[in-house]
Amino acid sequence: MYPLDMESLPGASAPVLGRALLTRVHELNCDYLDLLRTRRYDVAAPSASALSAKVLNALAELSPARRRALAAVPYTLYSLGFEDQELWRQHAATGTAVGADRRYFAIEAASALQAFCEVALFHAWHVAVLHPFAARVVYSLPDATAARLVVTPLWHLRWIARTGPSLLLPRWPTNPCFWSDLVRFASEGDERRLRTAQLLGSQLIAAELQAAAYDAEQLPLAAKPVLSPRLRARRLRFASAP
Repeated sequence: MYPLDMESLPGASAPVLGRALLTRVHELNCDYLDLLRTRRYDVAAPSASALSAKVLNALAELSPARRRALAAVPYTLYSLGFEDQELWRQHAATGTAVGADRRYFAIEAASALQAFCEVALFHAWHVAVLHPFAARVVYSLPDATAARLVVTPLWHLRWIARTGPSLLLPRWPTNPCFWSDLVRFASEGDERRLRTAQLLGSQLIAAELQAAAYDAEQLPLAAKPVLSPRLRARRLRFASAP
């Protein structure tokens, strides 16, 4: 188990990830896993279709207790694309001034995953405002993207979640080990190997933050590191453009 009680040690400095924040992250992870489990046959849901049927079916077979064990990591198991600075530059650019009637007109969520995306975005904004360093650990949120996020109006976050292309994806769905090992060792009740598989996520976050330091406007496309499916897809689009 991750050391949630470090903040209570006498003389200890405040941890980067406090008990309340970790508890909320674990809750969101559990909800996300449950949504993946119940929507594994929905081919129209990018968040579910990004993972293989084998992984989704194995995830569906986990007991609630084993899903909670899998979800107990100090980062989100879902991605909001923060590693893609160009994506969030575009989102910021679309936040032009509009009247209140357009900001708050009733937008029905198309799916439970979109509704979850809205909650997740609000949580990411909250963490970025109050705990910017923790946002780097939990969401692999680079400083430049964080600066855009914290000044994004809350109505615009809702708009992004409900009207734009699907933002929500599993973390690192193309990694050959991450999800398959998580589900396998959670299913087997192998706590030691499960913790090792979970630590891979922390290493991938560090790599994502390093890649995010190479801003899309500062390096030619061929020179930028590509570590996420979003960035890889965007590189392919640019490469195939006439």
